[in-house]
Amino acid sequence: MSAEPFFFVSFSSRDQKYVREIISALKGQGLNVWDTSSVEEGIRLGGNLKDELETKVDQCTHMISVLSNNSLDPEIGKYCVMERSYALTRHNQGRLYIFPVIIGNSHELKLDNTCLNVKETFWYDFILTPECIVNFTVKICTAIGRKYVPMIDAHPNLPFRNAFRKEIAGIDHSVKGYTDLMIILGEFNENYKSGVRDVRRALFCVEYFIKTCEYNALKYKPFYPWIVKAVCETDLKMYDKALESYEVARSIHPGNQDVTGGMGAVYIKTFQYEKAAECFRQIIINNKNEDITNARINLIITKLMIGNSINPAEEEFLFGVKIDDYADDLKTNILNAQAIQLRVKKDYPGLETHCNKIVKKLHDTNTIRLLQLSYLNRRMYGKAREVVIKAITESDENPNLSKSDLESFLADSP
Repeated sequence: MSAEPFFFVSFSSRDQKYVREIISALKGQGLNVWDTSSVEEGIRLGGNLKDELETKVDQCTHMISVLSNNSLDPEIGKYCVMERSYALTRHNQGRLYIFPVIIGNSHELKLDNTCLNVKETFWYDFILTPECIVNFTVKICTAIGRKYVPMIDAHPNLPFRNAFRKEIAGIDHSVKGYTDLMIILGEFNENYKSGVRDVRRALFCVEYFIKTCEYNALKYKPFYPWIVKAVCETDLKMYDKALESYEVARSIHPGNQDVTGGMGAVYIKTFQYEKAAECFRQIIINNKNEDITNARINLIITKLMIGNSINPAEEEFLFGVKIDDYADDLKTNILNAQAIQLRVKKDYPGLETHCNKIVKKLHDTNTIRLLQLSYLNRRMYGKAREVVIKAITESDENPNLSKSDLESFLADSP
């Protein structure tokens, strides 16, 4: 079968949370997938459902058949049974590959004759863990003769995703254990992505990747993996380790602004504002032919942290930044810097309004402090105390809120 792979995913609507990951994994490899769960690609209302499903199956080269208690139930999964039955006919004619994917315990499923005959073709027990998602994707790619490529740029919070992916793409596919290296990166990505982030596991994966490269890919000298390692260490407040990782990266590419900017970020988090400002100034001076937007933003933030004033051009730039282009931590820093500037201008009602907008999205300890100060400067002591107490309660669930710092703020609210 030489046609470009086109996947049909057969599933029960009750298994959507699993199917979303399956479809995302396939699309992340650049594969064509007919997604019946999407509004754009779903079945047309008013048509003959059986005929339309069969037409869609006819157009595909591969089927992912999601087998669960729901899709195997004669009533709940009646359309799945119909799809499997028709697909099996095409499979037996050599016109369709079928990949059964099991959700749940295979020993507890009551398999019917629409899936027993394809048992030896492809069999997978699917659970929602990063390791399983990556291994599933690798297995699909291997089955269709594709090189697996980790979805490094799939999630906006991944640090330096585009440069990282470009560097990884340059690794020679013939190196020993290439697929294993890509699996490690795939697991890193799944552990780092927003919503299910496990930074400690992500750090383990990128460290393992670097060590494995030292052993298996001697011609490849990791650069961005060291930066990503430093970002993970910074997230985990391992600041000394992060600076060590940045130093390794700097020894490879001394003038790279991502290294200098990363070190500046560590200095900000450790209250070494003068050192941070110097990092960002170096980027602006030495990288005139590159995009230095991040450095300009961070220099303004650092100046405000120190207590220095910013000029009108810097203020206009700060409030004109499109924060949706940045990772969540930098979004919060930008929003807080805007709040600081409102405080410098003594626009306390404006400061309150601005901080309340941040609280609904991406607030941290600094946001709460600024909101508290907006009330204190107007002698609204009850409000000032109330906002801090509420944040203290939330701090058990929100890692961006420091309970000890918030408790110290209470002393300022009579």
